[in-house]
Amino acid sequence: MYRIKIGCQLSYATAAATPAIFIVQPPPHAKHMLESEQFQTIAAAPAGEFTDVFGNRCLRVTLAPGDNVIRYDAVAAVLPEADAVRPNARQIPPQELPPHLLRYTLPSRYAETDELLNFAWENFGKVPAGWERAKTICDWVHKHIEYKPGSSFPDWSAADTILRRHGVCRDMAHVVIALCRAFNLPARYSVAYLPDIEVPEDGLPMDFHAYAEVWLEGGWHVFDPHDNVPRKGRVFIASGLDAADAAFATFYGAARLTRFEVRADPINEQGEKINLALPKKPTVAANIVQMQFEQPPEPRRVESPHEPPLDLKTS
Repeated sequence: MYRIKIGCQLSYATAAATPAIFIVQPPPHAKHMLESEQFQTIAAAPAGEFTDVFGNRCLRVTLAPGDNVIRYDAVAAVLPEADAVRPNARQIPPQELPPHLLRYTLPSRYAETDELLNFAWENFGKVPAGWERAKTICDWVHKHIEYKPGSSFPDWSAADTILRRHGVCRDMAHVVIALCRAFNLPARYSVAYLPDIEVPEDGLPMDFHAYAEVWLEGGWHVFDPHDNVPRKGRVFIASGLDAADAAFATFYGAARLTRFEVRADPINEQGEKINLALPKKPTVAANIVQMQFEQPPEPRRVESPHEPPLDLKTS
């Protein structure tokens, strides 16, 4: 088992009392167990906890006028296995899917499958159904969508990301979800604390990590286009149709973020932080050459299909 110290510290400034909901606490999960946890606030007033329709643990908090601090700390015991790889997992046809999974085959706010049906079938229609198709989609996103921290906007959808060819982990997950749903593959948006275990350090500050999960024979399977390799130590926090359902903070009013810190650190039995990451990848020195480029044209939105083929929603 890995022991992972997880948590976050979020600071906000508000001009008036502001109700909010935070989703930062992992629920019970087959791959991890919480040994301890603590939720603290400064100025803000906790107002109770509830479980939403997706099974996410939601904390109701009222932020006070002025400066507020939200802090969550926990220690999770996590199974040592990496994300499962099951190449023979078959796709479950729609008529055999449990009713609660059918919603995950339809378009949602940030995963507008209906706008991407033609694109999906043109690029992945000939790939065998099941694990192979989901993995091929994930591979395509990893290869063709550049991960660029700070390059995205909150209203970007899967179609926007495909047009721009860059985004953050949230955007990459939405593309996988939207394209999988085009083939009746139930797909959901998930968020986790993800420590660096047996992967090279990237030098970036820790953040909540978003990825896709696809329902195949045996249950939900991780398809994470960011690293596109099985990861160890993943501590699941929340899931939903897309990012709107699993946001770490939702405000019913105005709040300005003044500090953001996320922690996901392996620790030993004495509670001391240990480094399980691989050395950073060496960077290749290159000569810097100044070049002038023509201004690229404005990106065009993906057109919705007018007359989809009759078998468009079968697989």
